[in-house]
Amino acid sequence: MEASAQAQRAEGAERRRLFLRSLDQHSRAAGILRVELDALPDEPRLNEQLASLLYSMGSSQTAMDLIDEALSSLDESESRYERSGPASPQLALRIGDVRARRAVTHSAAGHAASALTDTDLAVEAYVGAGLQSAVPPLSLDFARLLSMVAAVQAQHGDPDQALFSAGQALGRYRDAIDVLTADPGAHMGYAIDMAAAVASRVEAGRANWDYALAVDDFTLSTAEQGWGDLASALARTGVHLRAAGRPAEAAPLLARAASLDPTAVPAQERILAEGVPVSLGEAVLLAGAVLGERVEALHRALASGESASVTGRLPHQAAPPYARRLGQLAAGLWHSEGAPDVAWRLALESHLLYDSAFRHLVGDPQNWLREHGEGWSQTGITALRLALARGSQAAHDDLCRPLAALSERLEELAEAGHPVAAAAELARMTAG
Repeated sequence: MEASAQAQRAEGAERRRLFLRSLDQHSRAAGILRVELDALPDEPRLNEQLASLLYSMGSSQTAMDLIDEALSSLDESESRYERSGPASPQLALRIGDVRARRAVTHSAAGHAASALTDTDLAVEAYVGAGLQSAVPPLSLDFARLLSMVAAVQAQHGDPDQALFSAGQALGRYRDAIDVLTADPGAHMGYAIDMAAAVASRVEAGRANWDYALAVDDFTLSTAEQGWGDLASALARTGVHLRAAGRPAEAAPLLARAASLDPTAVPAQERILAEGVPVSLGEAVLLAGAVLGERVEALHRALASGESASVTGRLPHQAAPPYARRLGQLAAGLWHSEGAPDVAWRLALESHLLYDSAFRHLVGDPQNWLREHGEGWSQTGITALRLALARGSQAAHDDLCRPLAALSERLEELAEAGHPVAAAAELARMTAG
């Protein structure tokens, strides 16, 4: 075990050295492109080249835990792509990929709200260009995006949506199996792994063994062909078979996984033991039970459908009343000092619905804020308190950014003669 740990440390050190060398080379190339762009700031080809380079830099910086640097690179990558030519499906694909990569970066840093917002924006880019209806091989690009979205949702969002996104990704991979077989370079094995890990984890955490093992079987068959991490696929399948009461079938898989990677089986055991976070649907019902309130209509509106987008459950213009109700339930749980994880799920989803509705607003922002600013402010206050109560400083600080922007807009609203009662408290909590 010690020899294996030393080998892993050495491998990690070598990988970091290679990342640093790559970043240095990319930084030099970016410097050259910036000089050319100073003379030709709107030249499409140069903007596209710099955007692509910055995307690669952001990915490497994320892998090295250089979060601020990665976010800066990815922000500029998106803006450079937007300047690289007219709207097209290919451009939408690239912008969607940047947003998904930025979501992964935010997720790694514990920035729950920004991570989920960027997954929404990534899906919007693909769907806006009609890429959700693409056939193989282009459908594999959307499958890869959905795999990344599912992983972020599984960490910070609603596990029901994570499962839906992962299932949609795996369905596209199955539909394109002939393409994958004919052109192994087209598949992105890590993305299959990512989607399968999410789907299997959620189903296993809910003891839906037939579904979990069906996903495991697909993952194992692709991993045997060299697509993905074989040790993890063997370990996951073995751990799930054993937990499902089939130890004899599990034993050879677990032994083989351990021979390939001694850490693979313990890692899968930890994942299964962690269980699955509360879903939005479960949170609504639990809050209703604790507070003695009727929530059936709210549950039906928000949890009865399926969507790969956090804020895609409802038309944007219809979202604020539901967001307000979620915020009220979250505040009720907070004041009753019960179920902080349930309250957090409600408050975070409420904020995301408000934020998306405002982002897609068609009309006068001040009119909208006069009607919904109080509810959004109250939700923000509750979410900030819950983030700290749950020990999530990163999630708290991340929320402060959009809520501070809301606070500034509410100050302008007050100057126009329409003060919002909760604005002062929100400003105090997001100051600095």
